[in-house]
Amino acid sequence: MPIRIVHTADNHVGIAYQRYAGEPEVRGRLVAERIEALKRVVAEANARQAHFLVVAGDLFDRPTVAQRDVKEVVAVLAGFAGTDVLVLPGNHDFYEGPQSTLWKTFRDAVGNRAIRVLSQPEVAAFEVDGQHVKFYPCPCPSKHGTEPLIGWVRDAAKEAGTIHVGIAHGNVEGLGMDQEGRYFNMRQEDLQSAGVATWLLGHIHVPSPQPNAGGRPVLFMPGIHTPDSVKCRHPGHAWYLEVDTDGVNRFEQLTNGGVRFTRLEQTLRSAADIDALRRSCAALPAADTVLDLQLTGRLGANDRAAVETLLGELKERFLSVTDDSSIEHELDAEMLATTYPTDSLQYRMLVKLLGDEQHPDAAWLAHELFGKLGT
Repeated sequence: MPIRIVHTADNHVGIAYQRYAGEPEVRGRLVAERIEALKRVVAEANARQAHFLVVAGDLFDRPTVAQRDVKEVVAVLAGFAGTDVLVLPGNHDFYEGPQSTLWKTFRDAVGNRAIRVLSQPEVAAFEVDGQHVKFYPCPCPSKHGTEPLIGWVRDAAKEAGTIHVGIAHGNVEGLGMDQEGRYFNMRQEDLQSAGVATWLLGHIHVPSPQPNAGGRPVLFMPGIHTPDSVKCRHPGHAWYLEVDTDGVNRFEQLTNGGVRFTRLEQTLRSAADIDALRRSCAALPAADTVLDLQLTGRLGANDRAAVETLLGELKERFLSVTDDSSIEHELDAEMLATTYPTDSLQYRMLVKLLGDEQHPDAAWLAHELFGKLGT
């Protein structure tokens, strides 16, 4: 009988979002989204009648998360209706021993609920409707580590007829970047030879494999469950897996994120470019999107005013708008008259170049050259 698992990781509850300290409503929405997206993961797990909900590390953003956040997370996880919630300490919420304030607070809040912290590299065994299942957790003991933590799994005895599932947190060669080898870097061949049906992993914020991949993948990385910055280019995911003794026989990518971080990079040279920018923004779910504008180009006075008007409209509609743009003044005769004497050779030359439609940048290049020459 296959067992049903919902696999999440890198939830990073407790991110402070200090960048938005000047926008308290935005900051509050982003902080709350870490919890709200976790609620969606639990709801998806319950809708699919999952036996296990597995959190493969970095449930929390740091070991010093506020107690109220820890208790709220426990309350959310307690809503899972399956056999057990399994939580692995990752490199952000690493397990530093019995003195760990974070995990003591977590366990105290859990009480007798079916939520288990996998803080030791030892087998966690279950029986579900007569099917034996064993999980092999590889918890992080620190934020950084040069050695992988999965070695013990290969050497552990594994009975036939039992479903064996590994859980680990760290970089995987070929999937993420870890040039300095600081994040418990794992080799794919070592994961494949460990003798488990599949690996449930965390740490890399990009999902793997592709949702339409065939076969029985030996490792799954859900990616972050809801976006946390413009670096996240997907809407936040988890995995739903059906696993038997031969591996994963069905998997489905779940989408959990309720906010988006979108960066628009565009060069503006005309009113048509401004209209194109407006259309790009209109296609986004504004109320749930943090918009980061990176605009360059050169515009005349009227078009610059049109951009300012558009920015005002966007700030009214979007969750937040960051404008890190560099738009220069386009040259025209009026601007040239404030820079050069109208009877000067430079002025007459530049006005003539302004009319050269075949070389639209000629006037600007000449203007920059005159500036460098100090003429």
